[in-house]
Amino acid sequence: MRLFVGIDLPYKLKETLLQFQSELRSLGVKGSWKSEENFHLTLEFLGELDQEKIITLTEALSKVARINKPFKLSLGGIGAFPTMTRPHTLWTAPMGSLSELSRLRDEIHLELANHGFVLENRQFKPHITIASRPILDDVDLSSVHTEMLGEFDVTKVALFESKAIRGRRIYTVLHDASLGKSNF
Repeated sequence: MRLFVGIDLPYKLKETLLQFQSELRSLGVKGSWKSEENFHLTLEFLGELDQEKIITLTEALSKVARINKPFKLSLGGIGAFPTMTRPHTLWTAPMGSLSELSRLRDEIHLELANHGFVLENRQFKPHITIASRPILDDVDLSSVHTEMLGEFDVTKVALFESKAIRGRRIYTVLHDASLGKSNF
């Protein structure tokens, strides 16, 4: 199973992200656009794991969630990995309570490492992917660099499964843990 830990976004914000994609298309941006159901904020990519690891993962997530309080994030602007001049991924970024977001991610990382999971050690760069393989040739994005897309309360962390179905990635929440509450 291909798994990752993340934050699912509220339906209303996903709708706003679809509208943002339409705005980008109207400016001339091309690419492989993410579908509404796949908008999320990845906290930790786990890769391929056996199904029996899910119990340990859900217990670890619940433990970390219990000791973290809900917080607010907003989304806005636009960026690209690795750069806007050589984009592979087009994204929008969270703003607001980034210290709480980083603390939550770091505590998840540490808890999973303590359970023996092999994790990536690259710097955490929170983002929501809008499109893969974007083509930005001669596109003026100045009007969207600072555009605010909305805000939301982060109240849960989720364990997602990522499956390829007919050439498309589908993300399914296998377990979610509420922040600040016992999840068992």
